[in-house]
Amino acid sequence: MATTTSLRALESVERAATALPVSIPAALRNRYHRLILETDFEGYAHPPDPFALRWVDPERIERFTSRPYPPYRNRVADLGSVRDGDWDRRSSPPIADDRYRDRYDLYRGPTFTESVFFQSLEAHFRDGVPWERTPFVTRCLELAAADRPSWRSLDSKAAILERCRRIDELYESIRTDGYRTQRELGVRSIMRVTDEIVVDVGRDGTILFVNGRHRLAIAKLLDLEAVPVCVLVRHGDWMAHRDRLGRRGELNDHPHPDLP
Repeated sequence: MATTTSLRALESVERAATALPVSIPAALRNRYHRLILETDFEGYAHPPDPFALRWVDPERIERFTSRPYPPYRNRVADLGSVRDGDWDRRSSPPIADDRYRDRYDLYRGPTFTESVFFQSLEAHFRDGVPWERTPFVTRCLELAAADRPSWRSLDSKAAILERCRRIDELYESIRTDGYRTQRELGVRSIMRVTDEIVVDVGRDGTILFVNGRHRLAIAKLLDLEAVPVCVLVRHGDWMAHRDRLGRRGELNDHPHPDLP
């Protein structure tokens, strides 16, 4: 896990790259990011690349991570983390920030496709249900009427409906032009890998959803074969398994997205 010092250094480079009249070459910035990022991989003989994109069948991403909710809040700091414990097996996570409590039941379900969020997008895009009649948006509008934040902390009807319009545009873009990575969209900083669909990997290799629910839902609805994901946190048992495979020369012999 990145320390406060290394995070500040990374953020400083990104700010400088934005502010300078002459741009810092992306390759130079990315080399610096690789040098400065602190991970939990020390001691492992076969560590993964924390910045690597892994291509995963969207249907394979069904279970949620159960690290403290919301698990994506410190995603840059968590990049390259290794954690033991039962966070990959708990049925529900502890809620670390009460501001998200009203939204929790909208986003979480027994599985991703059983969540109110996904089923509302499915009703809209597959069945033609107007946004305002979907359970997700209906609840968001109720929260906004009570001056409480909901979807991406939006707290007004106008902002929520504008968000609906933008999701329509995202769906149509992916449907017509295909799914594009952040790099393909023009983002050259490897630190922005955490803006992709983000997942954790549990002890047995299970891919656990963290963030990027709009893109994952659309990928599922469009039956895409694979999407790029960023792996944020890996369970210690999974890392030990990777090392065992590496010692036997078998890292490339197993069809798992996080191998080699």
